[in-house]
Amino acid sequence: MTKYLAAAFVIALSTIGTAGAQTFSAPVDDKPRDRVERAPAPVRERPVAGGIPRGVRGGNPLQMFNPRAPRRYYGSVDDTVTYDQNNPSRITGIILVGIRW
Repeated sequence: MTKYLAAAFVIALSTIGTAGAQTFSAPVDDKPRDRVERAPAPVRERPVAGGIPRGVRGGNPLQMFNPRAPRRYYGSVDDTVTYDQNNPSRITGIILVGIRW
């Protein structure tokens, strides 16, 4: 046991002694470096489709359930419903939130 403790002590002392030999410093220059400013990538606004964003955009989501809602609350059915590709008259699902590509 004392051999292992002595070996660990010697290893610890040697690592502490070599740790002080290495220094880290940044180069110091008096001249400022020219930075190239890149234009930011263009952000394209993709239209968000679905029932939830449509209700939020309208201002009053409960008007989506009102059959006598004013014309400003109407929207395209294609934004909120998915169709069967083989039979377009058959509705297969409701889009709650979607992003058009």
